[in-house]
Amino acid sequence: MRYTSKYAVEFDLEQHYLLRKQYQEKCSILSEYEGFRIKENNRRKTRTFYSLKRPGESRYQYAGDSLNTEIQYVRELSYYKEMLIVIESNIRAMEDFLSIYRLTKAESINELLPKVYRLPKEASLLKAEPEVYKWLQEQRSLKDKYPVINPQGLKCTAFDGTLMRSRAECIHYEAFFIYNIPCIFELPYEVGRDILSPDFTALDVFLMMPKIFEHLGNWFHKDLVKRRQYRNESIERWDSFAHIGFFPEVNLFLTFAEGEDLFDAQAIHRKIAMLASPPPSEETLEMLRRL
Repeated sequence: MRYTSKYAVEFDLEQHYLLRKQYQEKCSILSEYEGFRIKENNRRKTRTFYSLKRPGESRYQYAGDSLNTEIQYVRELSYYKEMLIVIESNIRAMEDFLSIYRLTKAESINELLPKVYRLPKEASLLKAEPEVYKWLQEQRSLKDKYPVINPQGLKCTAFDGTLMRSRAECIHYEAFFIYNIPCIFELPYEVGRDILSPDFTALDVFLMMPKIFEHLGNWFHKDLVKRRQYRNESIERWDSFAHIGFFPEVNLFLTFAEGEDLFDAQAIHRKIAMLASPPPSEETLEMLRRL
């Protein structure tokens, strides 16, 4: 759990609150089917038939096959109620976890100590994650040596006030924060005579190796000419990154938009979350080879 942040749990908890509300509304819509019971009559090779017992009735009444509307609604209501049970259980577990969880960072531990025993801020950072802290300082110093490319394009504000070029980049940046992954926005790389600034350079803290993330917002642009031009330029960038050791889906990770400013935030989170867990051990890899 050293590099897996509590913010990931907080994010998941917020999603569960939303899910609970959605499924409560679904159950409310189908509340008239509360108390209905289904019984399977007989099963044939291709079709199964059912009977229904409604609240207040003493006997089951024949209802037909699974296409019967009441059968479908009763099943849906049962599914929604079971989903709510799981959601409520997960919410309780996450709330309990967050109530007792403490980050294992020097800053967090410092807060628990009397002031006289606390380490200075800089010392606590260095003692907690010296290699990570050193990497961040070096990359920030490197970035400061280069002018910002097209500063007028920095129109979107991320959660901490950092200016970025698109909502998708802000979502990426927030995900790196949630999963406690060190990253630098638009870190310049010299490739021959060119300077390339990928969207994000993140540090894989388990391997202590940098990984690049690029969001391809116009890959599926509806204008055919613009789409082809964008794809050709992107492939040229990948060739340039390959010259300095970055290869697509190895250490150059790509995310896509479905259309103009239309993207899957969960897909972005899933890809970034990969860096929050250690790679498989040699023992695990050997076991997989034997399967």
